[in-house]
Formats: sequence, structure tokens, C-alpha cells
Amino acid sequence: MLKYLRLYRLILRTFGFRVRPIGTFALLNLHHALSGTTMALDSVLYRGWRKMPIDRPVFILGNPRSGTTFLHRFLLESQRLCAFELWEMLLPAITARKAFGGVIDAIKPLSPARYHSAAAHETGLRDVETDDAMAFFRFVDGGFLWSYFLAWEDQWGSELSQRMFDEKHEPARDRERLFRFFEACWRRNLYFKGKSRIAVKASTFSLRVPTLLERYPDCKLIYMVRDPVENIPSGMSMLTDVLEKSYDMFHATRPEARSRYLENLYQASCQMFRGFHDVYRSGAIPEKNLRIVTYGAMMGDLEGTMKNLLEFLEIDPDPSFHDRVREQADKQRKRKSPHVYSLEKFGLDEARIRKDLAFVYETYGV
Repeated sequence: MLKYLRLYRLILRTFGFRVRPIGTFALLNLHHALSGTTMALDSVLYRGWRKMPIDRPVFILGNPRSGTTFLHRFLLESQRLCAFELWEMLLPAITARKAFGGVIDAIKPLSPARYHSAAAHETGLRDVETDDAMAFFRFVDGGFLWSYFLAWEDQWGSELSQRMFDEKHEPARDRERLFRFFEACWRRNLYFKGKSRIAVKASTFSLRVPTLLERYPDCKLIYMVRDPVENIPSGMSMLTDVLEKSYDMFHATRPEARSRYLENLYQASCQMFRGFHDVYRSGAIPEKNLRIVTYGAMMGDLEGTMKNLLEFLEIDPDPSFHDRVREQADKQRKRKSPHVYSLEKFGLDEARIRKDLAFVYETYGV
């Protein structure tokens, strides 16, 4: 409760009086009670979930808006991997999914996806989404909380921002709590869907590669990278659009608060690029565990990209998958992106981005 009070005070200072967060906090408390109860029931009714092995887990990493969602959803069409739909992140327990799966569309008006712009990508209760959201629903903490709220008053380089964006500063107990929660959810999902392997998309895991390799030595890491001049304003646009839809006044906030917020988002984006790059260039990631995919390669040569990834992931897909790849590749060759994001809108310029992130261009050739 204390966490909610602190968050509400921040919302009041930033956006002015709003009733909506009070309702959201009430729903989160209800969700925690329901989720906790049904997860406990799983251990009585579906004990087999605990024995599910996490075999060669697939982790899709990269800054938000670098193509990770597209790749995640597309690989799931191979029928050899499983992931969570948004409603399943809200109700990860097997008991809850069996009880409420048939009526989940009835709560669509309450879905957190209603604030998400379809211009970024389609998001709904039945769509597969980032595992970062599942952690936020459970702990009301982490990258989601910082990016949407805490960054309004934080100062980059603070103890808080370091804890959020540098694994070396994250308390070990918090990291262990997070992964124990994820592993319990992943095992449940494997059991519930009758699959043998998981596919996880979580941008914050780009900052936790050493932990991933330590916990899952056989994991498969796919790092997606996109030109930062395109990637960063796209990601910032996605965040600010959600705030505009949910609080109706992002652009009416105080100029100094808005400027600090946008600068914090920029610095966080740079740190996400830097965090993975430092581990990669140190040679700490075995070649057998990693494939790097550029956004341009995926858009321009989907067939070649998928062929390479399927071999790397050791996946023999459903026969129809290859037809799906060819169909999508044809669409991409004819498609021209309608999105043009203004750097000036976010207080940025191309020269600064290219200077600050020169290592991205030099290392990945984007």
C-alpha cells in the first residue's frame, strides 16, 4: 500500500489530480489476491508443472521498438515454442486460466492494452506480449514503472536509475525474486500448453545477460538491433502515447518536468544499447548461445534470417511455417513504413545520437 501512496503522490505532482489511478490500484490489489490464490491452488491441482524442464529457453533481447515483438510472434508460428498472451500474464496460474479463459474477452474494457497505440503494434488481451509486463503486474516495479512514472522525478545516474538499468547495482535478492517468479510462470506455461520450450521477449533482459547465461547455460539469445536514430524516437513515442491516452495531458505537463523525463528516457535507451554491447564485446557470451539480427536484415531478407535462426534455435517448424515466411517476406518487400518520428519532438538531434552511440554503428553496422 505504501508503494501505491508514493506513486500516487508522484502522479499528483506530475499530472495533477486523477481518479483513474485509484481504480487501477484497487484492480491491482484484486489481481494480486486472485493470482496468489490460484497459483497456490496449482500446487494442489496441477502438481506436474513443477517438474517441467526449462530446456534451451529462447530469449529475444533488444531495445523496445527494434523488431523484437514481430520476431517473437513470428517464431511462435513455428508451433515449437510457447509464450504468454497478455491476459495470461495477468493470470499466469493454470487454475486461473482454466477458470477464466472462456470469459476473458468480457473484461476487454479493463485491459491495460487499451492505452497502447496500434501504430506501434497491435496489442490486446489475446496478443503475445513482453514478459516485462508480467513482472510489472506482479511486483509493480522494474523498468515499466520507471519508464512511465519514476523517470519524471528521477535524475539519471541516481541510485534508482542504476538499480533499474545496471545489473551490477541490482540487489541480489530482488534479482532472485524476479527469476524465481518467472521460472514458476514459464513452467506453468509449458505444462498448460503442452510445449517443450519457451520463447521470452523482455527488453530488460538485455541488461541481464550474465544472469541468463549462469542460470540457463543452454539458452539461445537473439539480440535485435536497429539504427538508434530510428529506434530511440520510436520507443519514446510509444511511451508518451500511452501516457497521453491514459492521463490525457502528457504535453500539458510542466516543460522542465517533461524535459527531464525525455532526457531520462534517452539515457535509459543508450544504457540498454551499452549494457548488452559491453558484455558482448567482453567475449562473455559463447558463440553457441548468441545470434545478432539487425532490423534491416529482418525486414529485407526475412527468408534468410529465419533460415539462420531456425538452425541456431534447433527448431524443425511446422511445415506450413515456411509458406508463412515466404508470404510475409513478399509483404515486406512491397511495404513502406508509414511511421516517421521527429527527433526534435523529443529534444534530440541525429548528430548527438550518432556520437553517443557510435559503438552501435561500428559493431553491428546498422
